[in-house]
Amino acid sequence: MRKWTVLWAALAGSMMLLTQGCADQDVFDLQYIIRGEKSAEEENEAESRSYEPEQPQDNSTETDNSAEEQSVREVSELYYAYHHLDAERQKLYLEMFDALTEMRSGVSLSTLDKSELDVVFACVMNDHPELFYVDGYQYTEYTLGNVITGITFSGTYSMTSAEVEQARLGIEQKLAECFGQVPLNEDEYSTVKYLYEWLIDHTEYDRNAANNQNICSVFLQGRSVCQGYAKAMQYMLQAADIQCVLVTGFTNGERHGWNLVRVNGEYYYLDPTWGDASYASGSVDGALDGFVPAINYDYFLVTTDEITRTHSLEKVVELPECTAVDDNYFVREGLYFDSYDEARLAAVFDSGEVKAAGCVTLKCGSSETYELMVQTLIASQKIFDFVDKQGESIAYTSNDEQLTISFWNI
Repeated sequence: MRKWTVLWAALAGSMMLLTQGCADQDVFDLQYIIRGEKSAEEENEAESRSYEPEQPQDNSTETDNSAEEQSVREVSELYYAYHHLDAERQKLYLEMFDALTEMRSGVSLSTLDKSELDVVFACVMNDHPELFYVDGYQYTEYTLGNVITGITFSGTYSMTSAEVEQARLGIEQKLAECFGQVPLNEDEYSTVKYLYEWLIDHTEYDRNAANNQNICSVFLQGRSVCQGYAKAMQYMLQAADIQCVLVTGFTNGERHGWNLVRVNGEYYYLDPTWGDASYASGSVDGALDGFVPAINYDYFLVTTDEITRTHSLEKVVELPECTAVDDNYFVREGLYFDSYDEARLAAVFDSGEVKAAGCVTLKCGSSETYELMVQTLIASQKIFDFVDKQGESIAYTSNDEQLTISFWNI
């Protein structure tokens, strides 16, 4: 018999500038126990062992019934990764999910291929932010000679069941406060925008935060790192019946986590960590000389082309090519420019929203338009044609990768 322990890959924070990602914590810690052979009689018992969520039974009739029930089990479309697995992996996914949900041990799996476990476990964790207490998993191989005849699965946990329930109550209370004002009757864009802003307003980037790889850090402590932000965003969106999945990968060579979300029928990428000024500034108080607003929208509902300029994707399952722009923040808010348009610029800078905020970010549809806007508004100081600040200063910054220009103190 062989027994292994796998710790879920953790994403920790890095107090760097906006181009930085989240550094690794402890990644995979494998513990090996020497294989022991079972007798034929013992092995037959292991082979007949099955797992059912309500009442485990050791007979073939119940096993057949369990398989039939699982084959017709409906799983919500909210769970992106599940619906991008083949039938055999979906079955394995549900076996793992049920075991983790009920914190069971020694659950018999329907596969004899241990190479399937990491991928399917990752899919479960990427779909389910409510499994905040799961650290990783253990599996045991049952062998007869050198032939694997069975695999059992157990989760590894950071909390007891009582602690899980206490944390869950606190999380649900915080979520209820948030949803007290969420515009659920509006279109999905408004809901996503509200939840994105609420998350950032109520969370500070802090690599030393407790539970920073799960939603407890956000909802119970208000401090987290990239994976905590992304899982909390996912948790809220799923509660609003909007499909969202955790996406992992790299930014500037360091590990990072963000989201893929379906809004009004189209897929977009969303990075709530990079939307938080406390991350961008590397400051826990979120301040950047008193200028930078608390929320940045450069990575709010963006295309594959836009996200991959700075983010490298890990594809646990196939990810869609995101091309839609209709619900991009800048498009929806009238801040997207396909060309240099003085009339539209005048309308933007004269709007009540911009005057009240004292700042604005403009997004360009092409590098040519971006270069022209930078040259005209900044190098040639034409910004003063739209903002009455003669003799005074206007703060600005530009993002060559996202083709955005931000102005403050206007």
